[in-house]
Amino acid sequence: MSEATPVTVPFLMELVGHPEAQCRVEVIDLIASIYKTTQWADASAAADPKYRSAFQEKVDWEERAKDAVLAHKQVVEVLTQDGDREVAASASQLLSLLSSG
Repeated sequence: MSEATPVTVPFLMELVGHPEAQCRVEVIDLIASIYKTTQWADASAAADPKYRSAFQEKVDWEERAKDAVLAHKQVVEVLTQDGDREVAASASQLLSLLSSG
């Protein structure tokens, strides 16, 4: 996860909306991974309290990335009805994740 992740999410969401893209399932899986990532939040929580502030910028990246994914929830909802069954199944799993979080 990096500072670029939140700004790439809209591009990834646009990509999965194009039926001619060959890697839509993999991109949906990547989006799910971005949404689930807590690497920096976990590291911050495990750090000595005097060092936690050093992680804050990276924790913010994770939070902004999650917000970016949630902002495109409607795209995921549409993809659950996609003609490609694998895309629809992956989108359904992602939608379930977004709805439970």
